[in-house]
Amino acid sequence: MPNLIPRGWLELNIIPKRQWRLTIFPKLIIAFLLVVAPIYGIGLGMNQLGENSVREELSKSLKSRVDFYLNSLEVENELMRSLLQQYAIDKDIQHAAFISNTMTIGVWTETVQRIQEKLQLIKNSSLYIKNVSAHILTLKRTISSDETISDTINPDYEAVANVSKLRGVGNYFWEDRLFMAIAYPGSDLPKMKETFALSIEINQEMLKQSLRNFSDYKNAGAMLINPENGWILDNQTDEGLTKELSDYLKKTHEDSVDEGYKQISAGNNSYFVAYKRSTTFGYYLIAYVPSSEMLGPIDKYRMLLWLLSFVSLVFIVAYSYWLYQLIRKPLHRMITGFRKVEAGMMEPMPLPKTHDEFRYLFQRFNMMTDNLKVLIHEVYEQKLRAQTSELKQLQSQINPHFLYNTYFILYRLAKMNDNDSVIQFSQHLGEYFQYITRNGSDDVPLDAEIKHSRTYVEIQNIRFAKSRITVEFGELPPGCGDMRVPRLILQPFIENAYQYGLETKRKDGRIVVSMIEQDSKLLMSVEDNGEKLTNADLQTIEANLVNQGADIEYTGMLNVHRRLKIRFGAEYGVTVTRGEMGGMKVTLMLPMPLSLGRAEGPPESNDARGE
Repeated sequence: MPNLIPRGWLELNIIPKRQWRLTIFPKLIIAFLLVVAPIYGIGLGMNQLGENSVREELSKSLKSRVDFYLNSLEVENELMRSLLQQYAIDKDIQHAAFISNTMTIGVWTETVQRIQEKLQLIKNSSLYIKNVSAHILTLKRTISSDETISDTINPDYEAVANVSKLRGVGNYFWEDRLFMAIAYPGSDLPKMKETFALSIEINQEMLKQSLRNFSDYKNAGAMLINPENGWILDNQTDEGLTKELSDYLKKTHEDSVDEGYKQISAGNNSYFVAYKRSTTFGYYLIAYVPSSEMLGPIDKYRMLLWLLSFVSLVFIVAYSYWLYQLIRKPLHRMITGFRKVEAGMMEPMPLPKTHDEFRYLFQRFNMMTDNLKVLIHEVYEQKLRAQTSELKQLQSQINPHFLYNTYFILYRLAKMNDNDSVIQFSQHLGEYFQYITRNGSDDVPLDAEIKHSRTYVEIQNIRFAKSRITVEFGELPPGCGDMRVPRLILQPFIENAYQYGLETKRKDGRIVVSMIEQDSKLLMSVEDNGEKLTNADLQTIEANLVNQGADIEYTGMLNVHRRLKIRFGAEYGVTVTRGEMGGMKVTLMLPMPLSLGRAEGPPESNDARGE
């Protein structure tokens, strides 16, 4: 029969499924994204550049504070060192050490007072000095800025006892206290016995107070750490942070890194850290600021950026929906109309409310369907009715065959409260009946037919345990998936295998579905290992297929056999044999797509094939 509808119109049927990416709607969306994405990318890049710039400026500021504070401490330390070196050769202290036994009581008293006044001057020269002591070893006495001369050497001398081995001023950490000291004569005159030592105890509370004022940020602070002797001076109580910073500086010291800037994590918090080592005294000054405090404004801008992103996304979705309503939806309605025309339903489409190009297209489409209806009615309607009537009659014999048992299975599953199986069974059942009852073309892709058969098997798997009956599907030869075949040609034979071959089999039931190419034909076979098939039954079935006898128990098989002959020709159809597993083997012979020559066109008339 000649094709009444242009080939280009028929091809619209596959656009929504296989060529969706080539349609107008996704192209418009992609074009819109190509416009929006660079703008958004530039905004994101500008925000990132701004964030990096702020980070860099904040890091420079933190480093500058560390440099300034460390320089201040070094100035104070240099002052203390110079005072110790200056008073190490003070005449009063030397007289007290060398000639005190020749002094009168009055002279001795005045000498001690002058020494104490000088020690007090040293103490008052810096806020970071807690106490200044002169340990006179020749007298075994100590004169300090806070106390008069003692009868014995002050126990604090133990902290600086090793200073005599040094040349100049030494730093000592003893019992959580920090000292600076110088000995006379020290190592400058190794053969001369040590006579006295001057020591300064650093006021760590004042250092802590100074560290508290280091930064204006909340929860920020600074620390002084000497990785060599473990001395740590901190103004906060977070032991985890102190340990993290201490361990980090130990590693830094081992790597001989004197200064730097880094972001570290301590507990659940993140900190920006700047540090620098005093080359004169060996300790590190490290300042830390919580990332949330330093980058608080940046985080706000980041939140605004995310808000902008969300608004942009909403705008894009709204724009896409608007395009969908404006273009995609009318196109989809028009394609649906073409599908209906292809299926033989010449129904006019309602005109859209908008007065645009689509309204004009819908009007012309309705005019086209009216003309086609007239043409079909006048020339081909009777012949189409005759062929369609026969095919529908044959198909209708199969459709209700599976209906009787399914609802009893569903009833049984629901009564057992097996909700999961009810859901799965209902889904497969819906797909099954949707396939066999849908109003569309009688021809379907072979892939769809095989998928329907698999759905049927899933339904039966719920009815029969998989250990009782197993079904194996072979691979379809390449290029056969899109082949158009009559609907419901494979599933009826699987149903027959269940119903007549394996239904009474309690275990080890097996069905094998194979698909092979042979002599330019596609052979699809369904074989079971049932034990009920007798030779007499097999001969009866073969005779009915040859003679196409009247209605018998195997009506479904004759149905498929008849429809394949109508669709493809007399050389194709159904054959039955006894399979290698002992049961029935049904083979469907179909033409390979390349040998069809009309796979994409409508079926030929019976006259063209000599039917």
